[in-house]
Amino acid sequence: MAARPRLRAALSALGFGLAVSACAPGPTTPAFLDGLLTGAEDGQAIVTPRGPLALSVWTAERPRAALLALHGYGDYGPSTFGEAAKNWSARGIEVYAYDQRGFGRNGSNRRWPGEAALIEDLEAAARDVQARRPDLPLFVAGHSMGGGVALAAAGEGRLPGVAGLVLLAPAVWGGDTLNPLFRASAWTAAQVMPDQRFSARASPVTIYPSDNMEMLRALSADPLHYANPSSREFLGLIRLMDRAYAAAPQDRLDTLVVQGAHDQVVPERSVRAAFERLPGPKEFAYVSTGWHMLLRDLEAAEVHRIVGDWILARALPPTEAAALSD
Repeated sequence: MAARPRLRAALSALGFGLAVSACAPGPTTPAFLDGLLTGAEDGQAIVTPRGPLALSVWTAERPRAALLALHGYGDYGPSTFGEAAKNWSARGIEVYAYDQRGFGRNGSNRRWPGEAALIEDLEAAARDVQARRPDLPLFVAGHSMGGGVALAAAGEGRLPGVAGLVLLAPAVWGGDTLNPLFRASAWTAAQVMPDQRFSARASPVTIYPSDNMEMLRALSADPLHYANPSSREFLGLIRLMDRAYAAAPQDRLDTLVVQGAHDQVVPERSVRAAFERLPGPKEFAYVSTGWHMLLRDLEAAEVHRIVGDWILARALPPTEAAALSD
């Protein structure tokens, strides 16, 4: 019986929004989402071989770089990146944030696609944005699960031509940094009760993903957001993190890793271990006021600045960017 509380604690940590609670649907898209799933109907979509994915774009008046942004588990593009994207686009960074397969405004909401599909989608999304803005250097940013997807894709050589990678509290709790008991418990649960979802009430510990309580309350009321992974999804997240951790030594992109001192979701030691495995140019930004939801914490403006400064230092010079926009 001791394994069950430990498994629930691990589920609570990886389902970083558990503190805001959510409903517990089965493996199909619940009926209450009818009318909310916009997909590509508004003409904003990322093109992938598996079908279009909902997209939000923040254009810049005089763009110097393009940023392709990936949200975390249970979230979606404008929810994670909305406020940050306003800041970055005002500084000359054009932001493309798509809803990953199985999440947000896509018809696949609440249906886990598997880590292979998530990584392949990013590969296709990068090609899509590069085709839209061949005049701009492209950067990729991923938060939490999105960071795991981004690191795996980069390390596996799926992001040719990308100028740099930003990993925000990345989900890299894999390899030998993950307790074998958690791994074994997750595998067993996925075989026995694959569609069983876990909520904050099932956990013996309380996880706070942010110090921004007003934001967390709003997120808990958002029908497109959910935070209770099923056993199948939990195992899928572990497989994604294993893949990201294994790919780290092959990531030769210029990489920025941002970690909050108060992150209760992804262990700092795991993030630092993955960072140490990166062979290319790299920088570790440790934010003393940061939690897991770095872009939406009370002191998120500092993270917006760190990321914006890092990208712009590697983007087109202002004079060249101005010439391109004339």
